[in-house]
Amino acid sequence: MNFGFIKEMELSSGSLVVGLDIGTTKICAVAAEVSSGGNGHFNGSNGRDVNILGIGTALSKGIKKGVVTNIENVVDSIKEAVQKAETMAGIDIKAVHMGITGGHIDCLSSHGVIAVKEKEIGQREVDNVIDAAKAVAIPFDRKMLHVIPVGFTVNGQDGITDPRGMGGVRLETNVQIITGDATSIQNLIRGCRKAGLEVVDVVFQPLASAEAVLSQDEKDLGVAVIDIGGGTTDLAIFHEGNIYSTAVTAIGGNNFTNDIAIGLRIPTREAEIIKQRHGCSMMSMVNGDEEIEIRHDIGRASRKIPRAYLVEILQPRAEELFNLMKEEITGKGFHKHMNSGVVLTGGAALMEGMDVMAENILELPVRIGKSVCTGYSEEIIKSPQYATGVGLALYGLDEFITEDGPGSGNIFSGLTTKMKGWVGGIF
Repeated sequence: MNFGFIKEMELSSGSLVVGLDIGTTKICAVAAEVSSGGNGHFNGSNGRDVNILGIGTALSKGIKKGVVTNIENVVDSIKEAVQKAETMAGIDIKAVHMGITGGHIDCLSSHGVIAVKEKEIGQREVDNVIDAAKAVAIPFDRKMLHVIPVGFTVNGQDGITDPRGMGGVRLETNVQIITGDATSIQNLIRGCRKAGLEVVDVVFQPLASAEAVLSQDEKDLGVAVIDIGGGTTDLAIFHEGNIYSTAVTAIGGNNFTNDIAIGLRIPTREAEIIKQRHGCSMMSMVNGDEEIEIRHDIGRASRKIPRAYLVEILQPRAEELFNLMKEEITGKGFHKHMNSGVVLTGGAALMEGMDVMAENILELPVRIGKSVCTGYSEEIIKSPQYATGVGLALYGLDEFITEDGPGSGNIFSGLTTKMKGWVGGIF
């Protein structure tokens, strides 16, 4: 696939990449620029000069839990979000890195091994052993999104992060393969193309969120990112600098909203407003005399209810969500490796008490994830509800510099290009 059009998007002061977060409740386009003088990959700790130029959001229509239900509505929402980002940044957006999630996403482990003919390991041997690891049978209706090495072994010595330049006769690697439903991915790509956009890459959203809110130290020590979106909650577990496991749960912020609508017998749009303004997931954090105003449709007078009534609705759903997350973490034996705890992102993470409840149930330190980027409005950029969009832009910038920048020497640069090829070759 020819990526020459990215060159046309360069600014005089650096390189520009746009992330497109297509969620169940909102679609978010984020345009980011990195200084051409940057060195090394972006992460939360190295201080690369990344600047967010513009963010555009639109209500998501035609998407349910990561699956397209009406492609024309999706196209309209994408166009609206991108146009807002273009206006704010003063640019013309032609290409995006698209985020994807949903219940159709799956993660599996694989192992590859090759003989080293030249007795010294180079980039070719690394590529070959990764190719061997990803040579697994997957159903014809699924496509690989990412093949992520989690370590190498040379002549039986494991724990190696970069084997290039080492001597040996046997090279092994373990990889995490993230796959998605081909039809769901295809429809999202078609939606972007109908909106006049090229899709440079398709990225699993938790990987993008982690790019925005995690430091390399946290990834090395062990950390879990829980991204609470509108339709789903995504979990990504990192240890020793690599992703070790992912999971998607079909509970998200919309479930909280629907619970309020049913419990208080009010329209969904009013339930969403009440959740954002007065939502709380822990009864112990609410004063007994607090009241909130409930508005109804035309013809019915507004009324006041104790805020505790609202919390009685929200708390059980929050407990259910974090207990499911605990099962995923402890069930796979990763709880003991979470030395940096848990980072919450996504719009629902802003609800009062979510971090405290997560800490109580998961029995791990929990913080709300905030991007370390700068830009036109840091209050917006640092909000966890924009973490995926910002992370997608950072993910794209990182790849751009790795592939086109001088002397990057990244061990996985060739793999990245191979995995992106199917975006244009198949769809």
